[in-house]
Amino acid sequence: MQDEVAAWQLDMFGGPTPIVAAPSKADPLPDPQFWSEGVMDKMVDALISLATDSRRGDNMPESLMDCCTLFSDRLKNRKRLEIEDYRASLGWVMGFWDGALSYQFVCAINGVDPEILQDVIISNASLRRDMEEVRRESFGTLL
Repeated sequence: MQDEVAAWQLDMFGGPTPIVAAPSKADPLPDPQFWSEGVMDKMVDALISLATDSRRGDNMPESLMDCCTLFSDRLKNRKRLEIEDYRASLGWVMGFWDGALSYQFVCAINGVDPEILQDVIISNASLRRDMEEVRRESFGTLL
């Protein structure tokens, strides 16, 4: 591999010194359209296990526990609430968007009733207000 000169630096006490550009690294994972069938299957398996596995060894998937933690932090008015993650979680649970895996699918694969978190959001005034704001910003309104 040959170094490529990106610029020249003039030195007061010497001659011009070349500034060499670092060669770019190849993307370790190319565009999904170029994946082989085997790589595609492994990525799908990894995605499903990431969404459904639990770090604590219980039956509750981490994706749902993370949503519960964000909702709990919002209800406790925690200062360090990741607002973008919180809003994305509200939209995911309420079915405004699916993400890589839909909320319904994650619940179904783990035997969790999907209406539990949705009922929590709808029955709590703060969460419901935030959810309505996310819905309004995402889909607009006729009024």
